[in-house]
Amino acid sequence: MEQTERKTFPMNSAIKKNPPSSIQEKNPLQVHSASKQRMIGLLTGFAAAVGYTLANMALRQMAKPADFDWAIWVTAQKAVPASLMTWTLVLNNYRLGRTAFPPRNLIIPLIVTGLIMQFTGNLMFQYALGYIGLAITVPITFALLLVSGAVCSRFVLGEPITLRSLFALTILMIAVVILSFGAGEASQAILKKATTFQFILGIVIASISGIGYGVCGVVIRKNVRNLPVSATLVLISTTGVVAMGTFSFCKLPLERILATTPEEYGIMLLAGIFNAAAFYAIGVSYRYLTVTEVNMVNTSQIAMATLMGVVFFMEPITPWLLVGVLLTVIGLFMMDKHG
Repeated sequence: MEQTERKTFPMNSAIKKNPPSSIQEKNPLQVHSASKQRMIGLLTGFAAAVGYTLANMALRQMAKPADFDWAIWVTAQKAVPASLMTWTLVLNNYRLGRTAFPPRNLIIPLIVTGLIMQFTGNLMFQYALGYIGLAITVPITFALLLVSGAVCSRFVLGEPITLRSLFALTILMIAVVILSFGAGEASQAILKKATTFQFILGIVIASISGIGYGVCGVVIRKNVRNLPVSATLVLISTTGVVAMGTFSFCKLPLERILATTPEEYGIMLLAGIFNAAAFYAIGVSYRYLTVTEVNMVNTSQIAMATLMGVVFFMEPITPWLLVGVLLTVIGLFMMDKHG
C-alpha cells in the first residue's frame, strides 16, 4: 500500500503541474468556430450598414420640413417590408417544425421594444431629417446610439468594455463629431432655411432617436442568442406596422393619405426593403458580436453616406470629410479582435 501511494502521488502531482492540452489550451475546432462566427457577425454588421445607408438616402428623399404627420406616414410604410419578411421566415420555421415564435413571457417585452424602436427610433429619425438633413442627423444619432448601447449592454447584459474597445469607441465618437462638421451641401441648404430653434430641435430629436436605437439593440442582442433572429424581430417589426399605421390614420386626414403619389410609394417601399434587409442582417450580427461591437461596425454607414454624397450628389471633398472617414476606418480597425 505504501509503495502504491508513493507511485500514485507523483502521478497526481504531475497532472496538476502539467494538465492535458485539452485543459491548457482551447480546442482548435472551438477556436476556428468562434473565429468563423465572429467573421459572420462582422460581415452581417457591414451588410446592415450598407442597407441602412441606402434606406436612409431614400428616407431623405421623403423628408418634409416640420411635418410630423408626414413623418408618421413614411415610418409606417417603411415598416411593412420588414414585417412581411419576418413573418415569411417565422411561418417557414413553423412549417419545418423549428422554433418559430418567441415564448409567451417575451411577447410583452418585445412589443414594448417595438414601440420604443418605432416611436423614439424610426419616427424621430425621420422627423429629424426634415430639420437638419441626412449628413447631420446620422452622425448625431450614432453618437447617442454608441453611448447608450455601450452603457445599457454593460449594465443589462454584463458585456465588458475592454480597454481596446473603449479606445476604438472614443476614436469613432471623434469621427462622428468631425463628420457632422463635414456635412454636405444638401444638408447645408436645409440649415440655411431653418431657424435656430428648428436646428436645436432637430439635434434633440436625432439624439432621442439614437438613444431609442441603442436601448432596442440591447434587447435584440439579449434574445437572438437563444432564439431565431426572425422570432425575435417579428413582433418588433409587426408593432411598427400596426402602431404606426393606426397612428397615421388617426393623425392624417384621409385626403392627405390618398394624395400620396405612386412615386412616393415607390421610394418608401424601396426604403422599407433596404431597411428590412438591414434589420435582419443586424439581428444576425447581434447574435455573434456584443452590442458595442455591432454599433461600432454600423458606424461605418456614416462614412458611406458621406462618400455617396461626394460620388452621387457631387458634394465637395472637405478636410472634415477626409479626416472623419480616416478616423472611422482606424476606429473599426482598432476593435477588439477577440470580442
